[in-house]
Amino acid sequence: MGVQERLTLQAIAEPTLIAAEHLHRYEFAAPLCHGLRVLDLCCGSGYGAEILAERAESVHGIDYDAATVDLAAATVGLGAGITFELADATAFLRGDLSRRFEVIVCFEGLEHLPDVEAALGELRRHAGEGIAVIASVPNSRGVGEENEFHRTDFGHAEAQAAFAGFPGGVVLEQYLAEGSLIVLPEASDFDARLHGLERAEPHYANHFLLACGQAAERLGDAHGGRAQLAMAPNYNRYMRSLERANTELRRRNTQLARGLLGKGDSAAPSYVKRAEQRLAELAAAQKENAGLREELDRRGRKLARLEDELATVRAEAARTTSSKWGGAGLIGRVERRLRG
Repeated sequence: MGVQERLTLQAIAEPTLIAAEHLHRYEFAAPLCHGLRVLDLCCGSGYGAEILAERAESVHGIDYDAATVDLAAATVGLGAGITFELADATAFLRGDLSRRFEVIVCFEGLEHLPDVEAALGELRRHAGEGIAVIASVPNSRGVGEENEFHRTDFGHAEAQAAFAGFPGGVVLEQYLAEGSLIVLPEASDFDARLHGLERAEPHYANHFLLACGQAAERLGDAHGGRAQLAMAPNYNRYMRSLERANTELRRRNTQLARGLLGKGDSAAPSYVKRAEQRLAELAAAQKENAGLREELDRRGRKLARLEDELATVRAEAARTTSSKWGGAGLIGRVERRLRG
Protein backbone atom coordinates (compact mmCIF):
# COMPACT_ATOMS: atom_id res chain seq x y z
CA MET A 1 0.00 0.00 0.00
CA GLY A 2 1.05 3.58 -0.49
CA VAL A 3 2.62 5.44 2.41
CA GLN A 4 1.74 9.00 3.41
CA GLU A 5 2.94 10.29 6.78
CA ARG A 6 2.43 13.64 8.55
CA LEU A 7 -0.54 15.00 6.65
CA THR A 8 -0.08 18.70 6.06
CA LEU A 9 -2.88 21.21 6.46
CA GLN A 10 -3.09 21.33 2.68
CA ALA A 11 -3.26 17.52 2.38
CA ILE A 12 -5.94 17.24 5.06
CA ALA A 13 -8.09 19.73 3.13
CA GLU A 14 -7.99 17.62 -0.04
CA PRO A 15 -11.03 15.42 -0.87
CA THR A 16 -9.21 12.11 -0.37
CA LEU A 17 -10.02 8.96 1.55
CA ILE A 18 -6.90 9.24 3.71
CA ALA A 19 -7.90 12.77 4.70
CA ALA A 20 -11.46 11.64 5.43
CA GLU A 21 -10.38 8.83 7.77
CA HIS A 22 -7.94 11.09 9.65
CA LEU A 23 -10.53 13.84 10.07
CA HIS A 24 -13.16 11.31 11.09
CA ARG A 25 -11.11 10.09 14.06
CA TYR A 26 -10.84 13.61 15.49
CA GLU A 27 -14.50 14.36 14.74
CA PHE A 28 -15.31 11.14 16.58
CA ALA A 29 -13.17 12.20 19.57
CA ALA A 30 -14.30 15.83 19.78
CA PRO A 31 -17.64 15.24 21.59
CA LEU A 32 -15.87 12.81 23.94
CA CYS A 33 -13.61 15.69 24.97
CA HIS A 34 -16.39 18.24 25.49
CA GLY A 35 -15.41 20.78 28.16
CA LEU A 36 -12.20 18.91 29.07
CA ARG A 37 -8.47 19.72 29.00
CA VAL A 38 -6.91 17.61 26.25
CA LEU A 39 -3.39 16.43 25.42
CA ASP A 40 -3.02 15.70 21.70
CA LEU A 41 -0.09 13.28 21.72
CA CYS A 42 1.84 13.01 18.42
CA CYS A 43 -0.23 15.91 17.08
CA GLY A 44 1.50 16.35 13.72
CA SER A 45 0.47 19.47 11.80
CA GLY A 46 -2.24 20.32 14.34
CA TYR A 47 -5.40 19.90 12.25
CA GLY A 48 -6.72 17.45 14.85
CA ALA A 49 -6.05 19.83 17.74
CA GLU A 50 -8.14 22.43 15.93
CA ILE A 51 -11.07 19.99 15.64
CA LEU A 52 -10.80 18.97 19.30
CA ALA A 53 -10.68 22.63 20.39
CA GLU A 54 -14.18 23.19 18.99
CA ARG A 55 -15.52 21.14 21.94
CA ALA A 56 -12.69 20.95 24.48
CA GLU A 57 -11.79 23.54 27.09
CA SER A 58 -8.17 23.52 25.88
CA VAL A 59 -5.87 21.43 23.68
CA HIS A 60 -2.11 21.07 24.05
CA GLY A 61 -0.37 19.29 21.17
CA ILE A 62 3.10 17.74 21.36
CA ASP A 63 5.27 16.28 18.61
CA TYR A 64 8.99 15.45 18.31
CA ASP A 65 9.50 17.13 14.91
CA ALA A 66 10.57 20.76 15.38
CA ALA A 67 9.53 22.01 11.93
CA THR A 68 6.07 20.47 12.30
CA VAL A 69 5.55 21.95 15.75
CA ASP A 70 6.71 25.40 14.62
CA LEU A 71 4.33 25.35 11.66
CA ALA A 72 1.42 24.14 13.81
CA ALA A 73 2.08 26.91 16.36
CA ALA A 74 2.22 29.54 13.59
CA THR A 75 -1.06 28.42 12.00
CA VAL A 76 -3.42 26.34 14.11
CA GLY A 77 -1.84 27.61 17.34
CA LEU A 78 -3.24 31.08 16.69
CA GLY A 79 -6.66 29.79 17.72
CA ALA A 80 -7.97 30.23 21.25
CA GLY A 81 -7.13 27.48 23.72
CA ILE A 82 -4.63 25.68 21.44
CA THR A 83 -0.93 25.37 22.27
CA PHE A 84 1.94 23.28 20.93
CA GLU A 85 5.20 21.98 22.37
CA LEU A 86 8.25 20.16 21.05
CA ALA A 87 8.66 16.97 23.10
CA ASP A 88 9.25 13.22 22.94
CA ALA A 89 5.95 11.42 23.46
CA THR A 90 7.15 8.67 25.81
CA ALA A 91 9.27 11.06 27.89
CA PHE A 92 6.33 13.46 28.17
CA LEU A 93 4.05 10.66 29.34
CA ARG A 94 6.42 9.86 32.20
CA GLY A 95 5.53 13.14 33.85
CA ASP A 96 2.65 13.92 36.23
CA LEU A 97 -0.17 14.87 33.86
CA SER A 98 -3.19 14.54 36.12
CA ARG A 99 -3.18 18.24 37.08
CA ARG A 100 -2.91 19.47 33.49
CA PHE A 101 -5.05 17.10 31.42
CA GLU A 102 -8.28 15.15 31.64
CA VAL A 103 -8.04 13.40 28.25
CA ILE A 104 -5.11 12.06 26.25
CA VAL A 105 -5.74 11.66 22.51
CA CYS A 106 -3.14 9.73 20.48
CA PHE A 107 -4.13 8.97 16.91
CA GLU A 108 -1.70 7.10 14.63
CA GLY A 109 1.25 7.80 16.89
CA LEU A 110 1.97 4.65 18.88
CA GLU A 111 3.25 2.72 15.84
CA HIS A 112 6.00 5.34 15.38
CA LEU A 113 7.43 5.19 18.91
CA PRO A 114 10.74 3.35 19.48
CA ASP A 115 9.46 1.80 22.74
CA VAL A 116 5.75 1.33 22.27
CA GLU A 117 5.40 -0.90 25.33
CA ALA A 118 6.82 1.83 27.57
CA ALA A 119 4.37 4.35 26.10
CA LEU A 120 1.43 1.96 26.55
CA GLY A 121 2.49 1.33 30.13
CA GLU A 122 2.46 5.07 30.85
CA LEU A 123 -0.93 5.48 29.18
CA ARG A 124 -2.34 2.66 31.33
CA ARG A 125 -0.92 4.38 34.41
CA HIS A 126 -2.60 7.67 33.53
CA ALA A 127 -5.85 5.86 32.75
CA GLY A 128 -5.69 4.26 36.18
CA GLU A 129 -5.31 7.75 37.70
CA GLY A 130 -8.51 8.91 36.01
CA ILE A 131 -7.32 10.44 32.73
CA ALA A 132 -9.44 9.33 29.77
CA VAL A 133 -7.52 7.85 26.83
CA ILE A 134 -8.59 7.88 23.18
CA ALA A 135 -6.08 6.22 20.85
CA SER A 136 -5.81 4.52 17.49
CA VAL A 137 -3.38 2.30 15.59
CA PRO A 138 -3.44 1.28 11.91
CA ASN A 139 -4.11 -2.32 10.90
CA SER A 140 -0.82 -2.59 9.00
CA ARG A 141 -0.69 -6.39 9.17
CA GLY A 142 -4.28 -6.91 8.10
CA VAL A 143 -4.13 -4.68 5.02
CA GLY A 144 -0.55 -5.60 4.09
CA GLU A 145 0.89 -2.13 4.57
CA GLU A 146 4.67 -1.76 4.42
CA ASN A 147 5.56 1.53 6.07
CA GLU A 148 9.19 2.44 6.62
CA PHE A 149 8.19 4.95 9.32
CA HIS A 150 6.46 2.40 11.55
CA ARG A 151 8.44 0.87 14.42
CA THR A 152 5.58 -1.52 15.24
CA ASP A 153 3.18 -3.23 12.82
CA PHE A 154 -0.20 -3.79 14.44
CA GLY A 155 -2.81 -6.31 13.40
CA HIS A 156 -6.07 -7.26 15.11
CA ALA A 157 -4.37 -9.45 17.72
CA GLU A 158 -1.61 -6.90 18.38
CA ALA A 159 -4.12 -4.08 18.79
CA GLN A 160 -6.21 -6.14 21.21
CA ALA A 161 -3.09 -6.87 23.27
CA ALA A 162 -1.95 -3.23 23.20
CA PHE A 163 -5.33 -1.95 24.39
CA ALA A 164 -5.77 -4.60 27.08
CA GLY A 165 -5.48 -3.46 30.69
CA PHE A 166 -7.08 -0.04 30.24
CA PRO A 167 -9.83 0.37 32.85
CA GLY A 168 -13.24 0.38 31.20
CA GLY A 169 -11.60 0.28 27.78
CA VAL A 170 -13.71 -0.22 24.66
CA VAL A 171 -12.04 -1.24 21.38
CA LEU A 172 -13.65 -0.03 18.16
CA GLU A 173 -12.93 -0.68 14.48
CA GLN A 174 -12.74 1.93 11.77
CA TYR A 175 -13.60 0.88 8.21
CA LEU A 176 -13.56 2.57 4.86
CA ALA A 177 -17.08 1.82 3.64
CA GLU A 178 -18.91 2.09 0.33
CA GLY A 179 -22.33 3.62 0.00
CA SER A 180 -24.78 5.48 -2.18
CA LEU A 181 -25.59 9.18 -1.90
CA ILE A 182 -28.34 11.12 -3.70
CA VAL A 183 -27.64 14.82 -3.42
CA LEU A 184 -30.53 17.25 -2.99
CA PRO A 185 -30.10 20.92 -3.95
CA GLU A 186 -28.43 22.89 -1.14
CA ALA A 187 -28.33 19.80 1.08
CA SER A 188 -25.96 20.05 4.06
CA ASP A 189 -26.76 16.83 5.90
CA PHE A 190 -28.40 13.49 5.22
CA ASP A 191 -30.02 10.55 6.97
CA ALA A 192 -27.85 7.43 6.80
CA ARG A 193 -28.83 3.82 7.36
CA LEU A 194 -26.21 1.21 8.13
CA HIS A 195 -26.46 -2.08 6.25
CA GLY A 196 -24.29 -5.21 6.32
CA LEU A 197 -22.71 -4.59 9.72
CA GLU A 198 -22.91 -8.34 10.37
CA ARG A 199 -20.36 -8.80 7.58
CA ALA A 200 -17.77 -6.59 9.26
CA GLU A 201 -14.49 -8.46 9.80
CA PRO A 202 -12.34 -6.91 12.54
CA HIS A 203 -9.19 -8.55 11.16
CA TYR A 204 -9.64 -6.43 8.03
CA ALA A 205 -10.57 -3.11 9.65
CA ASN A 206 -8.43 -0.18 8.55
CA HIS A 207 -7.77 1.08 12.08
CA PHE A 208 -8.43 0.11 15.69
CA LEU A 209 -9.51 2.67 18.28
CA LEU A 210 -9.52 2.63 22.08
CA ALA A 211 -11.75 4.70 24.33
CA CYS A 212 -11.55 4.43 28.11
CA GLY A 213 -12.59 6.42 31.17
CA GLN A 214 -14.89 9.37 30.55
CA ALA A 215 -14.43 8.91 26.82
CA ALA A 216 -15.91 5.41 26.92
CA GLU A 217 -18.85 6.68 28.99
CA ARG A 218 -19.63 9.30 26.34
CA LEU A 219 -19.48 7.01 23.31
CA GLY A 220 -23.19 7.51 22.66
CA ASP A 221 -22.47 11.14 21.81
CA ALA A 222 -19.69 10.36 19.34
CA HIS A 223 -19.76 11.20 15.65
CA GLY A 224 -20.59 7.89 14.00
CA GLY A 225 -19.80 8.34 10.34
CA ARG A 226 -18.27 10.64 7.78
CA ALA A 227 -19.13 10.84 4.11
CA GLN A 228 -18.09 13.36 1.51
CA LEU A 229 -19.24 13.67 -2.06
CA ALA A 230 -15.65 13.79 -3.23
CA MET A 231 -15.22 10.13 -2.39
CA ALA A 232 -17.30 8.96 -5.34
CA PRO A 233 -15.48 11.07 -7.94
CA ASN A 234 -12.19 9.99 -6.36
CA TYR A 235 -13.18 6.34 -6.58
CA ASN A 236 -14.39 6.65 -10.17
CA ARG A 237 -11.29 8.61 -11.12
CA TYR A 238 -9.12 5.97 -9.47
CA MET A 239 -10.82 3.13 -11.37
CA ARG A 240 -10.45 4.99 -14.67
CA SER A 241 -6.76 5.55 -13.96
CA LEU A 242 -6.37 1.81 -13.28
CA GLU A 243 -8.06 0.99 -16.57
CA ARG A 244 -5.75 3.34 -18.45
CA ALA A 245 -2.72 1.92 -16.65
CA ASN A 246 -3.77 -1.65 -17.52
CA THR A 247 -4.27 -0.69 -21.17
CA GLU A 248 -0.81 0.84 -21.29
CA LEU A 249 0.66 -2.23 -19.59
CA ARG A 250 -0.89 -4.56 -22.17
CA ARG A 251 0.43 -2.35 -24.99
CA ARG A 252 3.96 -2.38 -23.55
CA ASN A 253 3.85 -6.16 -23.03
CA THR A 254 2.85 -6.61 -26.67
CA GLN A 255 5.75 -4.42 -27.78
CA LEU A 256 8.20 -6.36 -25.65
CA ALA A 257 6.90 -9.69 -26.95
CA ARG A 258 7.30 -8.54 -30.55
CA GLY A 259 10.81 -7.38 -29.80
CA LEU A 260 11.67 -10.88 -28.58
CA LEU A 261 9.84 -12.83 -31.28
CA GLY A 262 10.33 -10.60 -34.31
CA LYS A 263 8.70 -7.70 -36.08
CA GLY A 264 5.25 -9.22 -36.05
CA ASP A 265 3.20 -12.10 -34.71
CA SER A 266 4.06 -14.15 -37.87
CA ALA A 267 7.61 -14.54 -36.51
CA ALA A 268 6.38 -16.67 -33.63
CA PRO A 269 6.22 -20.04 -35.48
CA SER A 270 9.79 -19.68 -36.82
CA TYR A 271 11.01 -18.71 -33.37
CA VAL A 272 9.35 -21.79 -31.87
CA LYS A 273 10.80 -23.99 -34.61
CA ARG A 274 14.33 -22.67 -34.00
CA ALA A 275 13.89 -23.26 -30.28
CA GLU A 276 12.73 -26.84 -30.89
CA GLN A 277 15.72 -27.52 -33.18
CA ARG A 278 18.09 -26.19 -30.57
CA LEU A 279 16.50 -28.36 -27.90
CA ALA A 280 16.88 -31.42 -30.18
CA GLU A 281 20.57 -30.61 -30.71
CA LEU A 282 21.13 -30.29 -26.99
CA ALA A 283 19.38 -33.61 -26.36
CA ALA A 284 21.58 -35.37 -28.99
CA ALA A 285 24.73 -33.85 -27.50
CA GLN A 286 23.67 -34.97 -24.05
CA LYS A 287 23.09 -38.52 -25.34
CA GLU A 288 26.53 -38.55 -27.02
CA ASN A 289 28.17 -37.32 -23.82
CA ALA A 290 26.45 -40.09 -21.91
CA GLY A 291 27.92 -42.67 -24.33
CA LEU A 292 31.42 -41.23 -23.95
CA ARG A 293 31.13 -41.29 -20.17
CA GLU A 294 30.06 -44.95 -20.34
CA GLU A 295 33.11 -45.87 -22.54
CA LEU A 296 35.47 -44.04 -20.19
CA ASP A 297 34.00 -45.91 -17.23
CA ARG A 298 34.45 -49.24 -19.04
CA ARG A 299 38.08 -48.54 -19.86
CA GLY A 300 38.74 -47.35 -16.35
CA ARG A 301 37.42 -50.60 -14.93
CA LYS A 302 39.64 -52.62 -17.36
CA LEU A 303 42.70 -50.58 -16.38
CA ALA A 304 42.00 -51.18 -12.71
CA ARG A 305 41.83 -54.95 -13.29
CA LEU A 306 45.16 -54.96 -15.18
CA GLU A 307 46.82 -52.90 -12.46
CA ASP A 308 45.60 -55.40 -9.87
CA GLU A 309 47.01 -58.23 -12.02
CA LEU A 310 50.38 -56.47 -12.31
CA ALA A 311 50.54 -56.00 -8.58
CA THR A 312 49.87 -59.73 -8.09
CA VAL A 313 52.57 -60.71 -10.61
CA ARG A 314 55.13 -58.40 -8.99
CA ALA A 315 54.45 -60.02 -5.67
CA GLU A 316 54.77 -63.51 -7.18
CA ALA A 317 58.02 -62.56 -9.00
CA ALA A 318 59.50 -61.39 -5.76
CA ARG A 319 59.00 -64.86 -4.27
CA THR A 320 60.45 -66.82 -7.17
CA THR A 321 63.05 -66.13 -9.86
CA SER A 322 62.81 -69.47 -11.70
CA SER A 323 59.78 -70.40 -13.76
CA LYS A 324 58.88 -71.11 -17.34
CA TRP A 325 59.05 -67.40 -18.16
CA GLY A 326 61.23 -66.18 -15.34
CA GLY A 327 60.15 -63.43 -12.95
CA ALA A 328 61.44 -60.56 -15.12
CA GLY A 329 59.87 -62.02 -18.26
CA LEU A 330 56.49 -62.43 -16.57
CA ILE A 331 56.48 -58.81 -15.40
CA GLY A 332 57.46 -57.60 -18.87
CA ARG A 333 54.60 -59.55 -20.40
CA VAL A 334 52.00 -57.95 -18.12
CA GLU A 335 53.45 -54.47 -18.63
CA ARG A 336 53.14 -54.94 -22.42
CA ARG A 337 49.46 -55.84 -21.91
CA LEU A 338 48.96 -52.65 -19.97
CA ARG A 339 50.56 -50.58 -22.72
CA GLY A 340 48.35 -52.31 -25.26
